[in-house]
Parts: sequence; structure tokens; C-alpha cells
Amino acid sequence: MTLEFSSIIERFGVGKRGSLAVVHGGTGYFACTPQAPYDGSLSAAEQARQLLNKAEGRLAEIGSAKEGLLFCAIVLANMQDYAAVNGIWDDWVEGTAPPARACFEATLASPDLKVEMIMITATKPA
Repeated sequence: MTLEFSSIIERFGVGKRGSLAVVHGGTGYFACTPQAPYDGSLSAAEQARQLLNKAEGRLAEIGSAKEGLLFCAIVLANMQDYAAVNGIWDDWVEGTAPPARACFEATLASPDLKVEMIMITATKPA
């Protein structure tokens, strides 16, 4: 017997390598970056602002909103940008119950990319 996953998993923006977002059992999963092509002349804070605007659209697309966020992993190319990105984050979550989160430094896929976020959110079931 083969389980038909398409009846329990909803995928958004399916590409060759991955999906932009996935929803299963009332939980949505996605990673988000600033607007592409990445502008390396922007600060990490400016890229974070772009990223969070993009994340709001993705949250809406999968039937959620920032108030539904359960967890966010913030990945910085340089931990020296921690305070600046936190300022943008704090403004974005102001007035909501913020999700659990973690922040760490890692080498990102492009030298022009300064911040990426991985989000898990409550949403409508697939």
C-alpha cells in the first residue's frame, strides 16, 4: 500500500531542487531570503527588512501570518550584524507574541547574501 502524500502535504512554488513552502497538518515550513538578485551593497538590516516583507507575503500565501509563527532561525553571514538585524526583527514582531527563535552565523550561498531565515508557522491544514 502506497500513501498518497499529496492529500496531506501542500507544496507551494515547487521547483527542481525544493519548494518555496510546505504545509502539513496545520504547520507551514519555509526559508526566506531578501529580494533576488541579492544586493550586497545593502546592510544586513536592510536585507532583513526586505526578507520580512517577503516573508509576510509567503505567510499569507500559505494561510498564516506573523502572529502564527512558532519558530524562526535567523542565519547571519556575520554575527556582527546581530544587533542591527534584531532591531528590524523587534520592530516587525512588535505587538505580537513573538515565536521561539535562534540566531547563528553561517556561510550563506552568495557573498551578497547577509541574512536568511527559516520559519515554522501554524496554518490551515493541507
